[in-house]
Amino acid sequence: MIYIKKVILENFQSHKYTELEFDNSLNVIVGPSDQGKSAVIRGIKWALFNEPTGDFFIREGETECSVTLIFNNNIKLKRYRSKTKNYYHLYDSNGQETIYEGFGTKVPKDIVDKISIRKVLLDENRPNLINIGEQLEGPFLLTEKNSTRANAIGRLVGVHIIDDALKDTLKDNRNLRAEKKRLEESVEKLTTTLSEYDYLDDLIIKANKLKDIKNSIYNKQLMLNELLQKHNQLKQINEEIKLLEEYLSKLKHISKISDLEVGLSNRIRNYKYIFTKQENLQAVVNNIKYNEKILYALKDIDRIYDHVEGLTFLIKKREKLNSLYNRYNIIEKEIFDSKHILHKLKDINKIEDCLSLMNTKCSLLINIFQLKSKLDSINKSISIGRMYTDKLSSVDPISKLKDTIEIKYDLLLRLILVKEKYDLVEDERIRIQNKLTLSRSEISKYLEQYRVILNKIEICPLCFSSIGKENIETIIQHFEKEEMR
Repeated sequence: MIYIKKVILENFQSHKYTELEFDNSLNVIVGPSDQGKSAVIRGIKWALFNEPTGDFFIREGETECSVTLIFNNNIKLKRYRSKTKNYYHLYDSNGQETIYEGFGTKVPKDIVDKISIRKVLLDENRPNLINIGEQLEGPFLLTEKNSTRANAIGRLVGVHIIDDALKDTLKDNRNLRAEKKRLEESVEKLTTTLSEYDYLDDLIIKANKLKDIKNSIYNKQLMLNELLQKHNQLKQINEEIKLLEEYLSKLKHISKISDLEVGLSNRIRNYKYIFTKQENLQAVVNNIKYNEKILYALKDIDRIYDHVEGLTFLIKKREKLNSLYNRYNIIEKEIFDSKHILHKLKDINKIEDCLSLMNTKCSLLINIFQLKSKLDSINKSISIGRMYTDKLSSVDPISKLKDTIEIKYDLLLRLILVKEKYDLVEDERIRIQNKLTLSRSEISKYLEQYRVILNKIEICPLCFSSIGKENIETIIQHFEKEEMR
């Protein structure tokens, strides 16, 4: 038999962290009021049956809670709840973990099969937990009604199956009788309604006759339309015959016209042949005249060939003379330039000496310029250094003033941060104060309603014993003290 060996409650209602070990037989939790006895039972039911739902049982000031049940077969079940997460953790006897989420209001079937702890149905719609009892709960079945006890005993021995079958049978019998009666009434109504339409058979016969007449009229109309089309076609054919007869009467002399056409065609063909020959003859005559002109113009062609050869020789000779003349001019110019250069270079030795002296002086001058630029930069740096030295003569007081300003600036930043935190804390305090005021007003309203209800019923809601007005005031004052605390 599986039983709970240990319960661990963390942040569940009044329990910060509580461990309880149970025996394999009867376990009773006793202690003063408001010490969390009912919270232990409520935590076990929450872990076993996922009741109640929500997250209101999380300890005040915490964000999550859990209840862990360890069974005698080393199976461990942990129920975890926070504002955003809702899990079941199941550990088998080997420590293998399985996490369940998204299970709704029911416990996952795998967990129920593993722990084998279920509620028992006392009747059709009332489940009861027979192995966990709460405070002031009576003995099993003794405080129930006679019908509930009978149903529960019947379910224990299996009689409820026969009762359910009998109830279902009687219910089906009643439903079938009501359905039969309804169908008989419906048939009677339909028979009465159909008697009003007995004349429909004659109407159907008449409608069929009218339908035949309509079909006959439709067929004759089709024949009439076809005859009209044929008549129109006949008219068109007669008109075409008349037109053809007129054409034939006009073409009765067509054989003579055909003979004339053949003669004209022969004459036209002969005319075209003669005209072509005449054009060819004229072209030949024109070519003869053109050729005669060319022959007349070329009668002295041999003399022309001789002149052409002489001219070619003279042209080549002239080209050679031109090239020689150009070379002569170039050479003469080069000679003149050379003489001019020789005249200018008659003192070249002196010039070379002067050039070497100038190179030496130029190098010295370049070095002097470089030294002068370095001297200028050094003088400039010295003047800048003197200027900075003059300005930095009072650097000690400035550095002290800078350190003081930095310290005060850091203090100012810290004060600003402290002020911001103080504003946030003050806003939160005001919000919590308003919330507390609202909560206290609601609690006062509910306590007043509770006082009115207790004055009406005059029974303790915990032990169900009679109480007077003094006891009621004591209970109300106790709750008011709890509220102030």
